[in-house]
Amino acid sequence: MNQSEQQCYWCGKQAISREHVPPRCLFPADKDVKKIFNQSFRSELITVPSCDEHNSLKSGEDEYLMACLTARVGNNIIAYAHTHTKLRRSLKYKKNLLQVEKNFNLKMKEQEFPVSLVNIEVPRLSYSFEAIARALYYHEYRVQHNGECLVLSNMFLSQDKAALESNQFIQNAILMIENEQKHWKTQTKGSNPLIFQYQFSPPDGFGAQTLALNFYEQTKVYVCLSQMSKLKPHKNSLETLGKLFGLFK
Repeated sequence: MNQSEQQCYWCGKQAISREHVPPRCLFPADKDVKKIFNQSFRSELITVPSCDEHNSLKSGEDEYLMACLTARVGNNIIAYAHTHTKLRRSLKYKKNLLQVEKNFNLKMKEQEFPVSLVNIEVPRLSYSFEAIARALYYHEYRVQHNGECLVLSNMFLSQDKAALESNQFIQNAILMIENEQKHWKTQTKGSNPLIFQYQFSPPDGFGAQTLALNFYEQTKVYVCLSQMSKLKPHKNSLETLGKLFGLFK
């Protein structure tokens, strides 16, 4: 094992285990879905060296990420099956895993489906997506990303009227990234594309990159990785971060 393989993908401390990227719990177990889909979704998973803090101690965050992603309306049939197996078991023992605001029926093609409106804890999800981004960066380049990360997703949009400005920032930033992504000409990777795929943009003149994550074919998340190690606080932090990551001029 070389020196880099002994260091945690995030902090560089002594690695004591391997972390799955993204977390293994996002991939359905054979016992739940193999009879339905006749294939295994836990083969060829990416792993990176990790310290205890950035692997086993964040297992609760991994479970929360799984719950939020698999239960999203519009994701593929794999996510739907995962919701009614793994997630259902998790909710049985951890009834407060998701903060359900209300339940209702959604009518689609003359059929009604039970749906729950869930309050998303953005900091928790942002942390999980940042962990995935840092781990994939390590997997690609065999070095830790020591700069900052800015996570953007439509999952973070709020119904609160006070969030109008931040919602606008997120939507504008995602639109800009999606327009640029058409010209990246880099490889889209992921051995289980029905569960997860990712694509790095080419580095810009300052060494910054954007990482596009796609879960269950429909949930897209973007992580902007800057080489800047410290960000100055500002009253309008979203706009400041956007300028530092090149999203706004």
